Amino acid sequence: MQPFVWSFAYVYCPTRKDQRIIALLMTTFPGQEEYLLKGHNALETCVLLSERGLLGTKRTMKQETVKEVLRRLNEAGVRYCIVGGLALAHHSVPRQTQDVDILVLPEDLQLVQQSLQGYELRGTPVVMVFQIGETRIDIIPANLRAKREAVLAYIEDLLDGMTVRVVNLRDLIPLKLWAIPDRTEKRIRMLDEADVVGLIEMNPQRISSEDIAYISRNLLGLAYTPADTNKYRAQVEWLNDVLNELGLADLCYPLI
Repeated sequence: MQPFVWSFAYVYCPTRKDQRIIALLMTTFPGQEEYLLKGHNALETCVLLSERGLLGTKRTMKQETVKEVLRRLNEAGVRYCIVGGLALAHHSVPRQTQDVDILVLPEDLQLVQQSLQGYELRGTPVVMVFQIGETRIDIIPANLRAKREAVLAYIEDLLDGMTVRVVNLRDLIPLKLWAIPDRTEKRIRMLDEADVVGLIEMNPQRISSEDIAYISRNLLGLAYTPADTNKYRAQVEWLNDVLNELGLADLCYPLI
């Protein structure tokens, strides 16, 4: 008769603290950690910097408010993705931002209005603005094919333990590039250009030649007049120059 031998299987059950650490690691990429507030991912860091109003700047949002707005959109089934400064923080270096920019499918705008009823500030065909305390929410209709694709191709992040939708890197870069030529203030235009450089410099392993081709084709596809063609071609040329400067010449888009 074989002797009976006890065997034990150790099953690791992560504590809430361990779960939080695992979640943070999943939403942070190498090299980004040094820019984050302790115990927070990049998205949360951006919101908290904006909440604290560092270096004498005014507070521009509250994390509880941002979380509540996104919770309402999630529960209402709104198809959206976070863009603007918060999305930039997710993919690059977090900094204080002025508002929460959210790209939404046009057919879901009514759901947004129902979810944020009573907080309307103003509206135009290109943006619906809501104000909740210090927090300004800009709802941007995804009224172009490329913007619609950006909403549908969202990635997930965490905000204080809640899953939220953020624009992916490949779609964030053209959103920035579209805005640059029409900036009237040189300071803002240069800041947008610096943001694009930062996105590429921080993510060289996450950008492929296929991504650059996608970005370039979307830019050139916006042209309806010869002036538009020149404007967006210049943006692609500038993007190629940036790639060359960063040692990523193999990613450049061939312009004919």
